[in-house]
Amino acid sequence: CVTATGTALSYQLIVDETGSVSATHSVTMTYGDCGGNDLKAQVKATHAGSDIETAIDEYLVGDDCDITNAVYLNDEQLLVPSAINSLMNLDGAEYEGRSWKQLFGEGIFFLPPDYDAAAGDAEMRADLDACVASEGRQCLILRKCTSCTVESHKEIVYKRLTPWFPFQEGISTDTTIDIVNLFTNQWRNNNNVLHVDYELYSSVQDALTGTDEWEQADYNSN
Repeated sequence: CVTATGTALSYQLIVDETGSVSATHSVTMTYGDCGGNDLKAQVKATHAGSDIETAIDEYLVGDDCDITNAVYLNDEQLLVPSAINSLMNLDGAEYEGRSWKQLFGEGIFFLPPDYDAAAGDAEMRADLDACVASEGRQCLILRKCTSCTVESHKEIVYKRLTPWFPFQEGISTDTTIDIVNLFTNQWRNNNNVLHVDYELYSSVQDALTGTDEWEQADYNSN
């Protein structure tokens, strides 16, 4: 918390030979440390007895930032603080003998995609293309859902078979696709037909060997 106090404020008006008027002002500023208070305590002290003194509790959390953040994430994102997300290491995590990078997620895997849809799509395309040189295909997409009640849906592997169409933000069309939106919000069959554009598997090993692929997939439910 920093206080700023202004003294010796002065103004000067200047009229030049053409009649134009200009103005300047000066002030002497003195800065303080709020008497050692944090911002919340300083606001309460400054506005003691007013509505602001109590209303500020909703906006400033004082020294309890870590606790407040955990409560917020638990309430808003269903984050379970005691759960461990081993795939969240953005530098790469080992799983099923392969290296993985988390792109986005919810709940215990909470990681929002890039706010800029075009940037998020471009990043995902680059990540998927990283396997082309070594594997001859795009990287696998692993969807994990530890809270899913159906066992076959707790881990789903998406293997892309065809190239992605150009980006356009929003729902996929016959000629465009927003990859991040496709996987996070609006699962559609435009440019995304099972056995034509991709295959689904219930394990990484099945995807790597191309065995026991899913026979059907639902679409357009959101």
